[in-house]
Amino acid sequence: MSTATPLNPPVAVPERNMRLAAAIVEAGLTYVELADRLQVDPKTVERWVNEPGRRPYARHAHAVARILGTTVWDLWPAGRPQEQPQAPAVVPIPPVLLAAARDALSRVENLDLGSASPTAMAMHLGSLSAALRTVLDVVDVSGVTG
Repeated sequence: MSTATPLNPPVAVPERNMRLAAAIVEAGLTYVELADRLQVDPKTVERWVNEPGRRPYARHAHAVARILGTTVWDLWPAGRPQEQPQAPAVVPIPPVLLAAARDALSRVENLDLGSASPTAMAMHLGSLSAALRTVLDVVDVSGVTG
């Protein structure tokens, strides 16, 4: 039994790779059986489980994942590459369409709601709606959807 003192500080024991251990159990395999399938030493499989910083070579990691019915990233998530944020796609809108949309928006924004007739409001709202629908159709066809 060790006692922590200033000369003998406690040693942090890393956690086991519980994901790998659980996947092996769920697959109904032992370390020896998995090692046999991979053609590696059973001690190697034991190290992958008991030494979390220990990762197999890529060929073995993919074989382990395939045998266990999962992915490499599920078994060793720390190795997952970080996803880079993607820049939003720029969809070219035809100038004629942009001009029509701007015109419709301008007419609706400048509409005097106090004196406009219901017919005039309906016409302006209809032209704005049509322009927006067309812009959205162009964007959707380009594969950029919200």
